[in-house]
Amino acid sequence: MEYRKLGKSGILVSRLCFGTLTVGPLQKGLSYLQGGRLMAQAFSGGVTCLDTAEYYENYGHIREGIRFFPDVVVMTKSYAYDRAWAAESVGRAMNALGRNQIDVMMLHEQESVHTLRGHREALDYYLALKEKGVIKAVGVSTHFVGCAAAVAKMPQVDVLSVPLNWKGYGIMDGSLLDMLSVIREAKQAGKGITAMKPLGGGHLSGGAREALDYVAGLEDVDCIPLGMQNALEVDCNLAYFNGNPQEDLFIKTHGQARRLHIADWCVGCGACAARCKQRAIRVEDGRAKVDQERCVLCGYCAKVCPEFCIKVY
Repeated sequence: MEYRKLGKSGILVSRLCFGTLTVGPLQKGLSYLQGGRLMAQAFSGGVTCLDTAEYYENYGHIREGIRFFPDVVVMTKSYAYDRAWAAESVGRAMNALGRNQIDVMMLHEQESVHTLRGHREALDYYLALKEKGVIKAVGVSTHFVGCAAAVAKMPQVDVLSVPLNWKGYGIMDGSLLDMLSVIREAKQAGKGITAMKPLGGGHLSGGAREALDYVAGLEDVDCIPLGMQNALEVDCNLAYFNGNPQEDLFIKTHGQARRLHIADWCVGCGACAARCKQRAIRVEDGRAKVDQERCVLCGYCAKVCPEFCIKVY
């Protein structure tokens, strides 16, 4: 397993990061014990970091997973925009995880320089806690090239998380080449770079080996969060990142792409379409319909569906 420092933060992480969105209620819906066991399996194989968010509602899974691995780096995110919400997010994370310090705290899903400005009070609160040693590093996650470019010029931000895959799935307001140029600038400015959506949210699962080859070959990328839902997927990804890729495991685990499913009982309320930052959902003929090519299978829309009719399989 290769280990790198997250830019000037000095935080050492494994190149493979356990992306925890897949284990929680927005996707697979594993129990705390099941999700924790998967994480522990990855940690035993050399993984030393994980990616989560307050929105994922999976701190219980993570606490189970890190029980015997207290040094695992936890990178979390919050939609907080003011001091009160930011304080609540920090307290919730530390209490739920049983820790008195947060490794990396990020502003979640920022869209533009204007969004960053609107969340500045929360950012300043995180920076104040960094000065006190409560937070080790502060970051920003975004799907937008313009926002990433703004973050690259913000010296107070330590970590930048953006979608990176060879098809450019999940990248907004620009191309893959545009995003690569921005992360080069951010890297040169001393920021740690994490590459979310390496398999395009599941779209590239059928060619997972090639997709991972592409992202792992990007020298500016320090850490690659990868969602895992079962023991075979953990074994497959550990083998790959430990330098011993096994084609049979790729065939068994990544042969079938996932899709967003909207059940027949959808009433067409539009909550999911309003929530989707990828503009992949529309309401047509009285029910929600998804553009599978635009969808990155995050499952965020499922959380706002009042009829519980959206699932990622």
